[in-house]
This record gives sequence, structure tokens and C-alpha cells, in this order.
Amino acid sequence: MPIAINNTPPPHPHLPIPLGGLSVWQHSTRDHPLLNAGRDDPLPAEADVVIIGSGLCGAVTAHSLLNDPSRPDSVVVLEAREICSGASGRNAGHCRPDESRGFPAFSALHGTEEAKRILKSERVTFEKVNEFIEKTKIDCEWTPRDTYDVSLSEDFKEYASKALKDLLDAGGQPEVEELSKDQAIKETRIGVAHGAVKWWAATVNPAKLTLGIHQICQSLGGYSLFSYAPAHAVTQAEDGESWDVKTPRGIVKAKKVVYATNAYSDALLEELEGLIVPTRVSAISSLQLFSQCADPPISLNSSLRFLPQHFYSVCCRPDNSISLGTSRKWHGMSPATAAAIQNTVDDSSYSTEVTQNAVEQFAKLFPDGGWSSEGLEEGKAKGYEYSWTGIIGMTPDSVPFVGSVPGKPGQYIGAGYNGHGMARIFICAPALAKHILTGEWDDIMPSSFRITEERLAKLRKGLDKGKLSHNGGLPSKLDV
Repeated sequence: MPIAINNTPPPHPHLPIPLGGLSVWQHSTRDHPLLNAGRDDPLPAEADVVIIGSGLCGAVTAHSLLNDPSRPDSVVVLEAREICSGASGRNAGHCRPDESRGFPAFSALHGTEEAKRILKSERVTFEKVNEFIEKTKIDCEWTPRDTYDVSLSEDFKEYASKALKDLLDAGGQPEVEELSKDQAIKETRIGVAHGAVKWWAATVNPAKLTLGIHQICQSLGGYSLFSYAPAHAVTQAEDGESWDVKTPRGIVKAKKVVYATNAYSDALLEELEGLIVPTRVSAISSLQLFSQCADPPISLNSSLRFLPQHFYSVCCRPDNSISLGTSRKWHGMSPATAAAIQNTVDDSSYSTEVTQNAVEQFAKLFPDGGWSSEGLEEGKAKGYEYSWTGIIGMTPDSVPFVGSVPGKPGQYIGAGYNGHGMARIFICAPALAKHILTGEWDDIMPSSFRITEERLAKLRKGLDKGKLSHNGGLPSKLDV
């Protein structure tokens, strides 16, 4: 009897997997009408533009395309799971432009002048997000407010102070205030703070924002969303000009294809293998035990930093509940947990060790808050509700890839946001849309974000020589 041979190649390990535990933002959107849009509808045979990915980048790119006078007649968005089920729906709830902290790394990677442009672009992005939400009235918990980088060690205080000083000396104009130890303790209520840097930012429900943009796109006509339609391959169509986007539900022929795929990009673009590394990041939903108090223990938007790579984030929501971002690195993290964070798209569960570490630190930093890590494994820790994991896309030079995919006319990408998409997408996606329609660039987006053959080659050379890290940015003496 002949042996049956299965010639079907296995799915790429970086394609999205079935959705696991929900984020706090996804819990808040269970009744949204677009969540499972197009799930049971037949895919169209063709479209002018197919966008792969329904997160914030895909939504803003579509919105920009559809509002242009030379807009395409048809835009189709394909999503592997429910709409906005990737990082845009599973982050920690911040829109925090980097005003100064990243200046040393960006300078080393891209030069002083480009580093200033990168930081300035993040402030512009924030202003554009604020303007967009004020104009569209999307209900997404958008709360402009002070934010803090709180120094929890003398090492990080010196690092942050030097970064700010170097930026000022280079002619930068960051909109920040450096706080003394006493003032930092007073404003943040963190008794072990060594100092802080303060500036204007915001917190947001990213899932509600993204879904709201999709609703606006639908109202513009010629726009179709398809959930549970994962793209497994993009190949040249028979006409030699268009592209066939292949899914388990059929093929959509597209004149132009946009990869808004972030951490999942190398599953479809092999040329990005090792250049966008999917990385697990976890967050926690926590109850503020004294939320009914006139002056609750926590009312801030902050990053709590021991070292540049050892930090936690706090997002206080309008109802005084808290989204706590965990740390991806710290001294003493087990090798198994460290290995499980990198080069994986598994967001179906969370790390007990990562969650335990974050809750313990949270309880120590806010001893009067009543939180405790005791009973965490049984889900009974005081103030703790649940955890979730999101997948971010890290690049070796710490900035995204935006533009025409080299060697593939009609294919475009906006991906690799390094966990910082909320402070970049609102300039990157409109710039990408302009480039798709005209071939030109909006100067508001730093040129270092553009994807080119030269940049890809340079990054691979830097990785081969050990001068760059697959996990984003330069190795640092303060990188644990």
C-alpha cells in the first residue's frame, strides 16, 4: 500500500495563533458591532488595496487612504482573528511621546540630528492623536495628563539627566520638567524615588480607539473588514502586476498590498526574518482598593524605571482601575522565562514569573495602597484581577519599517513599532498612505523609518558583527 505524503508546508511559526485570554481593553469591547466583522461573508475576488492587519496602523492607513482626493475605490482589511486582536488591543494603555530618554540610543544608532527628529516626531504624533480624537469624538477614555519617568535607582537618574542634558546641548527642545527627589516623591507618592522627569502625555483605551476608526472608515464607503481571514501568503498574480493574497477562505487579488502586520511580518515577508522580532509583553488589570476615596493612592500615568530595560508602567483609567505594564528584564529573571519572551507570537497565556515580579514591585512601591502578591497563583491577591500578554515587534535600530517593500512593486509595509506604536502610528500611517498614492514622502516622518535595501543590508551587517541586538537598540552597560 503506498504511503501518503503530505506536501503541505507547515504554517509559519509567526502567524497569529488562536486568541487566548483577553486584555482589559478587549473585555470592554465585547459588544462592539465590528468585532467579528465579515467573519461569515465571502471574500471579494479583488480590491484596489488589501491591508493585512486590523490594528491601529491598518485602521489609520485605511482612514488616510479613504480621505484622500485620489482615494482607491475599494479597500479590504484582512484580520487573522477578531478585529483589533493584536498589540493595538493588548497594550498597556499609554500614548507617551519620548521627550528625551531615547536620545542617547537614537543618537548612537541614527546620528544626533536624526535622533532629534525622531523625538520631535513623537510630540507631533501625540498632538495629532489628540486633534483626531477631539475632532471625531471617538469614545476611547482619552485622558491627556502629566506623565512621569520615575527614577528608582541612582543609575537611572543619572542616565535620564544626562540624556536630557545632551539633548538640550544638541539644540533639542523637549517639553519636560526634571524633578528633584523631594518633588518626585511628592508628586508620584513613590517614597523610594530618586527623581523624575515629567511631561504631557495621555492614557487611552486603544481597542475602542481602533474600532472607532474602523467605523469611520466604513462610513466613507468602499471599505470592507474581514475577521478570521488570516493571510498565509502573498504571491504575484497571473497578470504580473497585481498580487494574490491567499487565505484559507480564498484569494483576494489586489493592485496594492499593505502589511500592517507588526510583529507577525516575517511570516509573510521572509526578507524581514530577524529584523522584526516578535516579543511577549504582559500587563495586569488591577483594582484600586480605595478607588472611592476623593484622593486615591494612584492617579498617574508613569513609567517606573530601575534601569533603561528594567521598568514597569502604570496607567490609571477614568474609573480609577489600573493597567500595570510588567518588565521584560530584571536581575534574577530565570533563563527559561527570558528565553520564552523572545521570538514568539504566543499571546495565549501569561508568565507567572513575570506577573509575580510586577505585582511584588507594585506592592513595594505603593505600600499604602493595600495591594499584595500573596495568593497570586490562585488569583486571590489583593487588588489583582487578571493578566494578559501582547506581542510587540522589535527592530535592531529601534524604529519601524515604513514604505515600499524593496523589490516588490505594489507592496508596502508599516510595522516594527518596538512597543511604541501609539507614539508613532499617527504620523507613520498617514505618511505611508501618501507614499502609496503618490510615491512621495511627508517630511514629518523621520527618514530613518523608511524601509530600503540599504537599511536592511546595514542592519544585517550590524547583527552579524554583534553591534546591534535582535531585541532592539544598542547593547548598553545599563541593559540588564
